[in-house]
Amino acid sequence: MAGPMRRFGGVGFLLFSTFGILLGCGGGEETENPTVMALGPRNPDEVQAALVTRLAYEFMEALSTQDTETLTRLLAPHAMLYSVREGEMGPVLGVRTGEGFLEGIGGDSRGLLERIWDPWVEVSGRVGIVWAPYDFHLNGEFSHCGVDVLTFLKLEDGWKVTSITYNVVREGCPPSPLGEPLE
Repeated sequence: MAGPMRRFGGVGFLLFSTFGILLGCGGGEETENPTVMALGPRNPDEVQAALVTRLAYEFMEALSTQDTETLTRLLAPHAMLYSVREGEMGPVLGVRTGEGFLEGIGGDSRGLLERIWDPWVEVSGRVGIVWAPYDFHLNGEFSHCGVDVLTFLKLEDGWKVTSITYNVVREGCPPSPLGEPLE
């Protein structure tokens, strides 16, 4: 990896980093006039990391609203989803294609809510990863928690989710720092 992982605190980071980039705060090169900063980030991967973070949140929002059009736009061709949960005989691996995932979401009439927070994000060139704890609610009731890992590639038409790997934890979940979901 190009450097240490960065922890991005969700929407607050995204807003701060976007405005910081636009205003030249915390980035850019000094010009001849020391009171004027040239606009632009010091590290282009930081801008890309902010974009990947935003897309991870957008993915969770689309999942929660069962917006298959947005999910289709965000998923790369041949995307895969992998899950692991503890079964009676040990770990149980789940594997789904992006197409199978979209069909399942589109045909699901239950109320879904998946929330992520405190993502760890790393970007190097055209490869990005978001690692974030999550909680999942079904029909307004807590179902499980775990960790989501979204892998991104920057293709000709922008960043796309190529894989999602997550674990399903049904017991011992810490309270979400986001609090209880709003009705």
